[in-house]
Amino acid sequence: MKIELCTVVITGATGGIGAAIAKQLSMRGAELLLVARNVENLEALQHQLNIETGKEHNYLSADITTKQGKIDLIAKASILGANMLINSAGVSDFSRFEDMTEQAMQRAININLMAPMMLTQLFLAQGRENTSTEKYVVNVGSALGSIGFPCYSSYCASKFGLRGFTESIQRELANSEDQVFYFAPRATATTINGEAANEMNYALGNKVDAPEDVASALLKQLIKDKPRATVGWPERLFVRLNGFIPELVDHELRKNINKIKKIAGLKQESENKFYEKGVDQFITQYFD
Repeated sequence: MKIELCTVVITGATGGIGAAIAKQLSMRGAELLLVARNVENLEALQHQLNIETGKEHNYLSADITTKQGKIDLIAKASILGANMLINSAGVSDFSRFEDMTEQAMQRAININLMAPMMLTQLFLAQGRENTSTEKYVVNVGSALGSIGFPCYSSYCASKFGLRGFTESIQRELANSEDQVFYFAPRATATTINGEAANEMNYALGNKVDAPEDVASALLKQLIKDKPRATVGWPERLFVRLNGFIPELVDHELRKNINKIKKIAGLKQESENKFYEKGVDQFITQYFD
């Protein structure tokens, strides 16, 4: 794949991973349509990229969980002749299952799974009559899309679904010119992780990547045309073990379950006001 020939739509473009991806793609010559909700953050990122690359990148303020948001995104992508969609917008919730609200569960499914599914369908369908134009879709999943991790039940459910969806359409499109990629980062230093999640990663000794390193791994995947990639070691090992011998992963996680649940419980106690005020405030920084 020649990145410099791509016009790329990036959802969640102002989040940690999304912004890092945007910066590295733009430096390699790609033209961008940055998509998020917060106009000020979009304008700041667009301005930065325009100065750094000398190109005029575009942005769109849209809520991709709504019908109108999806329509606006596809219309703008069509006008710009976009040939790549990167579904990077996402939310996470590190909570004990007993503490999760229905609203938070639905939000995870809508943003992490339903929005990418619908946008992928619409994006691949637009301009289908022009069969000479290859299109690329990248679904940003997670290592937890292959490993059921305690206190991440809604996040795991949505990312398992995204991985299954991606694998299905990869095989469905095997004889077409279009390509779909699945990219699975591990824990990353972004605002999607609250203090409790960071504390848990530290307590368990989990490695946490910088967004820039995650973006570099994605670019390598695209340049090499690899349909799927998981970032980090031992995460790749655990993904394979969980597929072949899940009991081994059960055993490893069971050793730390009390520690994980305790930290998640403390998080719940300190964030009760968040549930009283609604989920939107919690997700704004990452989704926007």
